[in-house]
Amino acid sequence: MPITINDVPPCISQLLDNEESWDFNIFELEAITHKRPLVYLGLKVFSRFGVCEFLNCSETTLRAWFQVIEANYHSSNAYHNSTHAADVLHATAFFLGKERVKGSLDQLDEVAALIAATVHDVDHPGRTNSFLCNAGSELAVLYNDTAVLESHHTALAFQLTVKDTKCNIFKNIDRNHYRTLRQAIIDMVLATEMTKHFEHVNKFVNSINKPMAAEIEGSDCECNPAGKNFPENQILIKRMMIKCADVANPCRPLDLCIEWAGRISEEYFAQTDEEKRQGLPVVMPVFDRNTCSIPKSQISFIDYFITDMFDAWDAFAHLPALMQHLADNYKHWKTLDDLKCKSLRLPSDS
Repeated sequence: MPITINDVPPCISQLLDNEESWDFNIFELEAITHKRPLVYLGLKVFSRFGVCEFLNCSETTLRAWFQVIEANYHSSNAYHNSTHAADVLHATAFFLGKERVKGSLDQLDEVAALIAATVHDVDHPGRTNSFLCNAGSELAVLYNDTAVLESHHTALAFQLTVKDTKCNIFKNIDRNHYRTLRQAIIDMVLATEMTKHFEHVNKFVNSINKPMAAEIEGSDCECNPAGKNFPENQILIKRMMIKCADVANPCRPLDLCIEWAGRISEEYFAQTDEEKRQGLPVVMPVFDRNTCSIPKSQISFIDYFITDMFDAWDAFAHLPALMQHLADNYKHWKTLDDLKCKSLRLPSDS
């Protein structure tokens, strides 16, 4: 295993030269790293953002931390594995590079966001919160059926980090810094829970988008839209950023978008299979591998969750390339649906 970023194999290093591009192919990285993309992308991204310097920790400690976190993602999950974590980290880093995002956040916020993205689905069992609650799983009992997975991801991430000094990236920062960083990480990971989706998006629109539009129009808005640097607004920006990074698949280039759609569908099919086997309520009846139209499910997901959220995020962060991909991908799914095709591609495309 590499000792430092300089010991990364040349083929991986070469691929990572392109990691600042939105069109970066995370699946090539997954293949070339034998399903360990998080360590390699993580070292590169954290180095670019000066995370070791900020935390006053060695790259050896950081590498050990990435290895522990990645080892606790389940490579057996079709979707919620360390490649998804690496993808969300990639999107988060990309968003942090956007001018208005950069101007709104402090370095502590940036570091918290990168860590939150890395750990946000650690030890995901490949089943939804509803499944875990219906099955009476240990985690659902532990967390009182409330934000079960998101609570677990965060709690486990901190347990894994602090239990061994070799991978404790927080060991050299003072108590106040740690407390603030920890709170920010927890807040962001909990924000990825989809039951609060509309609440988070509406808060962002009302507190960030609307005052900003008023300021641009030069009106005498009492609410000081320049207050994007106010702590309460920084929190909303960080939540929106990780939420968008978490579900950015429909805004990726078409080939990547299609691969992700296939993976999430497979994971949901496996859950439906298990619910039927165990006689549990079927939480997502449309995700039945015998009847599901993947194009329809993608169209619904984009219409219901993605369009409004990315319109709001784009109005703040300015992401024309993503919005173009979203439109192109939506058209792809619409074309398939119009042709009554239920699969990822037209038979002739495969």
